[in-house]
Amino acid sequence: MRTRACAVLAAALFVLTGCSGEAGPTPKGAPDPGPGALARKIEILRADDCHVAPTEVRSPDCEKYVTQLENIPGNARKYAAGHPRLGEAIDSLESTVRSYRNNECAGGGDADVCAATLTDMASALTNLHTELSALPDVATQTG
Repeated sequence: MRTRACAVLAAALFVLTGCSGEAGPTPKGAPDPGPGALARKIEILRADDCHVAPTEVRSPDCEKYVTQLENIPGNARKYAAGHPRLGEAIDSLESTVRSYRNNECAGGGDADVCAATLTDMASALTNLHTELSALPDVATQTG
């Protein structure tokens, strides 16, 4: 009985390992969608209340917005080569996100400081969008 169970288990493993390659090669990472896609993402984030009315929202309510902004500088930096103003806009956004974190705005830090930080962040995001949208492969795209 034990031999039969081992044989069945071995056969099952053989079948499973044989099937593992049937789907073909594993897909590689998706291609970079380019700066136009990032510009569209920023447009969407600029509709958020934390961007539109940063002095009217409580800073802890902007945590999701700020978390989404944290990813933008790293994605935008790959398009900044040869575009120093874009690099400066990226640095500015990173600085405001860092300030939001350092001032503990997600945890209800000083309301005035956090509102000013969100205002600076909104301005930095708008500047980044402007510079990103001016790139030739974004500016020439038609919607």
